[in-house]
Amino acid sequence: MNISDIKEIFIKENKVFFASIELTQNCNFKCKHCYCGNKDKENLKIDSFKRVIDKLYDIGCLVISFTGGEIFSYKDFIPLYLYGKEKGFLIDLVTNGSLINEEHIKLFKEFPPHNIMITMYGTSKEEYIDFTSRDNYDNVIHTLDLLKRNSFNFAIRTVVTKTLKNSIETFKFEEIAKKYKTVFRYDPIIFPEISGERTPLNERLSPVKIVDLEYNNALRNNAWRKIINEKKDFEWQCRAGINSFAIDFKGDAHICGIYRDEPISILDNDIDIVLRHLKEVHEKHQDIVMNNKCNKCSYRFMCKWCPAYSTVYNNVIDEPIEYFCELAQERMRKFGK
Repeated sequence: MNISDIKEIFIKENKVFFASIELTQNCNFKCKHCYCGNKDKENLKIDSFKRVIDKLYDIGCLVISFTGGEIFSYKDFIPLYLYGKEKGFLIDLVTNGSLINEEHIKLFKEFPPHNIMITMYGTSKEEYIDFTSRDNYDNVIHTLDLLKRNSFNFAIRTVVTKTLKNSIETFKFEEIAKKYKTVFRYDPIIFPEISGERTPLNERLSPVKIVDLEYNNALRNNAWRKIINEKKDFEWQCRAGINSFAIDFKGDAHICGIYRDEPISILDNDIDIVLRHLKEVHEKHQDIVMNNKCNKCSYRFMCKWCPAYSTVYNNVIDEPIEYFCELAQERMRKFGK
């Protein structure tokens, strides 16, 4: 039985399969697009994070993901990682890759992570300095060399931004991924800061330019044509708050990492109360999705709109996102021929 089959069992039984843990919002980079608005706020101590892991263990959660900020800037990363492995969790790591060293490699050899996701912010020193205000390109490449040499499972991803558009457009990220015999993915969506500050959106490409990138990428081009040609009825498949949830650097639980409204402390409440609360939030979102004006849109089957996105972009939970509307219309225009 593979991991996908196991996940399906969790889904059928409405059990929590996956939880992300935001170790910190601190980071050694200063990226133009970053949504973390609490970089100078204190994160939980290791004993509190261990209590979080204990509660996830008690409900039978299988996979946890350490996210940030930058996870390797959390001073107790190694003992916390070991604690999670001793509990039997599959652990995913989301990192910018600049702080991994030989000590981490030695640790991972003995206790391998489930997956490692390296987010790259350029394909040269110049791009890293421009986008992150730090010269860490060589450190990241060194990490990729270490991971490949030691046969770890890792993938490379980035975010579509004005600064990085040229390297995405000319397939430079794909060249790096090919060199390391791994996959490359990119995300076209940029978020405002959690605080509501909208400066990160200055790096956002227009819908036309995003779709141009997709048009010139064979995999994405074929995928969008298939979605449009099949035009299946819209079905909301989000399981956030039911089979997965997120814990932030303060110990608050949310149905997902995007939706930070209606938090509940996982430390101060019994886990059953936490799960009940998250389920109620999920059901509220489901009701909004099925009865919202967006649900009547002819492009709904190809749009990622949800209450979490609406809250982040609009500061209200149930309004259309103009940018998403334009993106769906442009995809239909480009791929619907």
